[in-house]
Order: sequence, then structure tokens, then C-alpha cells
Amino acid sequence: MIGVGIGLIGGLGLVLITSGLTRRRMTLLDRVSPYVRPSVQVSRLLLDTRSRSLGERIMAPLARDLGRAFETIGSTAASVTRRLRQAGSAHTLEEFRVEQVLWAALGAAAALVVAFAAMARGSSPILALLIVLLGACGGAVARDASLSNAATRRQSQIAEELPDAADLVALAVGAGEPPIKALERIAAISQGALSTEFRDLVARVHTGTSLPAALTEMAGTSGSPELARMADVLVVAIERGTPLADVLRDQARDTRENARQRLMEVGGTKEILMMIPVVFLILPVTVAFALFPGLATLEIGL
Repeated sequence: MIGVGIGLIGGLGLVLITSGLTRRRMTLLDRVSPYVRPSVQVSRLLLDTRSRSLGERIMAPLARDLGRAFETIGSTAASVTRRLRQAGSAHTLEEFRVEQVLWAALGAAAALVVAFAAMARGSSPILALLIVLLGACGGAVARDASLSNAATRRQSQIAEELPDAADLVALAVGAGEPPIKALERIAAISQGALSTEFRDLVARVHTGTSLPAALTEMAGTSGSPELARMADVLVVAIERGTPLADVLRDQARDTRENARQRLMEVGGTKEILMMIPVVFLILPVTVAFALFPGLATLEIGL
């Protein structure tokens, strides 16, 4: 069985190497593109000028090939791109795939230790191979789940910062500043997830996009329902000529009320979890303190 397992692993490796080399055959476009200056389709204010490291350039072809396998576990390219934008990450899809490959390798390495221990106890090599594969899949899934958690945390942060930011924008607009100048001022003096969204919005407007179109794009890409609702309200107010200061104050009031209601709902759904420390920690300690003097007296009497 050990020889059969080694033969299967070796044959599978040769097939993967051969298929990878045939897929990565360079075309004429790949040879010419490094010497041709690409045409700039967007403003340079929105371009990412970061240079990739040597490790990222080496791992990028492997990450592109494994991206198809990652899509089978639910980590599709569209989903990853959307969550990277919602999480406010500066990584591209290729960089995320490289990190996913590294996490899969770490998971496979941890599972390999378990597989060697299982083989030392007499387990089948097929079972050890399955353990390694499960470890690799677990590492890739863990990186995808961490991205989802980062996007969720950033949306919660935006919801917490939105009422104060709306009040500041309403104050600036009420003082006579245009909406775009008010948003630019708030983005300059504040720090956080919402200020990043406002900076991107201001950059789009400075590159020629109209303010309603930039607000609509921000509502579609941020992933925050509260920010999307505020952007829609601002677009309607700008198109109809409604006073923006009153609209922003009402929006801040509604956002605080929604946050309070959501907090009450979360507290109501976690009543059972709140009872766990009471039942298993506080109550036994209270009973012990109540019974200990009586037990001590009985032992002294005996």
C-alpha cells in the first residue's frame, strides 16, 4: 500500500507539472506587453503605484492556476474582489490568491505533522494523504473567512462612524460650504473607515465624475447598508434641491436609532450566552460560599 500511494502521488505530480507547463506557455502578447506602454484608462489619482515583491511575482502564476480550484470552494473572483473592496484592503485579486496559497501551504504543513503521526501509529497512507488535502483546503477556507470577517468589521465600523460624520457634514453645509468641500474637509480631519470612503469619493469627483454618480458608486461598492442609504438620500436631495443640512441631520438621527435598535436585538438573541457565566460560574461559587460554613461546623462537631 505504501508503494501504491507513492506511485499515485508521483503520477499526480507529473500530471500537474505537465499541465501547468502547457498552460503557462508564453504567447506573443505576453512577450510584447512588457515593452509597450499601456494606455491609461483612469486618472492617475486612482491608480495603484505599488510595486510587487519578488515573491509575489513568483507566486502569481501558481495563484492564478489555483484560483480555479479555490472557486470550487466558494471563493470566486467576483466575491473576493467585492469583499476586498468592502474590507478596504489595498490587495489585488492576485495578491489575495498568493496569500490564500500560502495559508493553504501552512495548513498542509500542519496537517502533514498529523499525517506522519497517524502513519507512525499504523494508519493508511491514503488516510494521511486525505489529512494533508483537508489541511490545505482548511487553510484556503480560513483565509477566505478572514477576508469576510474583515469586511464585516469594516461595515460595522462605518455604521458606528456614520452618525457623527453626518452631523459634521451637516454643520459644514449649514455654514455655507458646498457638499463636496464639506466631504473633503471631513475626510481630511478624520481617521477611520468612513474617511477612506469619503477620500475615494472626493478623488472620483476631482477626476470628473459628478457628485451624484460618485455617491451612487460608493453606495454600490461600500457594502454598508447605512452608508448606501445616506448616499441615496443625498442623491435625491441634490437632484430635487432639498436642504442638505436638514437631510443629513435626519439621517444621523435615523442611523443612531437603527444602531440602538440593532443593539437591543443582539442583546435579546444572546440571552442564553449571557446566562452561561451566571449558571456555571457565579451560581456555583455562591452555593459554595453558602454551604461552606455549615459543612465546616459539622466537621468540627464530628
